[in-house]
Order: sequence, then C-alpha cells, then structure tokens
Amino acid sequence: MFPIVLLAASIALPSFAATPAMEACSAKWADLKAANKTKGQTWPEFWSQCSKDFAAKNGTEPAQPEKTTSKKAAAKTAAVDESDSSGSGEQKKACDEKWDSYKSRSGAHGWHDYFQFMANCM
Repeated sequence: MFPIVLLAASIALPSFAATPAMEACSAKWADLKAANKTKGQTWPEFWSQCSKDFAAKNGTEPAQPEKTTSKKAAAKTAAVDESDSSGSGEQKKACDEKWDSYKSRSGAHGWHDYFQFMANCM
C-alpha cells in the first residue's frame, strides 16, 4: 500500500522547473542560514534582492512574482451573444430536451455528464 500512496503523491504534486537564479539564490540562502548570517532577513526579502543581483550580474530579467487576479476580475466573464450563431438558442433547447430523455435512459447525472452530453449534442 505504501508504494501506491507514494506513487499517487508523486503524480499529484506539480513539478516546478528551477531557474538558474532560483538555484543560485537558494544555495546562497542555505549557506547564509547554515552560517547564521541571514541578518534577520526572511526568504522572500532575500530572494527579492538576490534575484535582482543575479539578473544584474548575468544579464537576465529578475524573476517577477506571479500576478494574481483579483476576485472582481476573476468574476467578470464575457457576455455571450447567441444572435450571431445560427440557431444556437433553438439547438440548446433541443439538446436540453434530449438530455432529459437520455438522463432517464442512461442514469447519467451531474454537471460532468451534462456538459459531456451537451458538447456532443451541439
């Protein structure tokens, strides 16, 4: 059982490619921590300066933190205008009617089955 759990854990965890700056700064941070010379800095503070120094020394751009979208920006969605698709409204209604009969015949249920059915129907 342990090998199965280990295999599942290794598959589920994403693997991140370390950049040269990350590798160099991580090694430098580990050395500083081992020598107790971090001067009260945290890793994010150290990384910010180290990545800039690495970029200046090696002619590359410093690593930028990933931009996160705000909840408002994530909540906005594009409005779909079905008037330009020929018959899409009628087609969806027809597929919805077919879904009801398909669902009772096959025992399908839930959003996953519904979206798969609609993708094939339309």
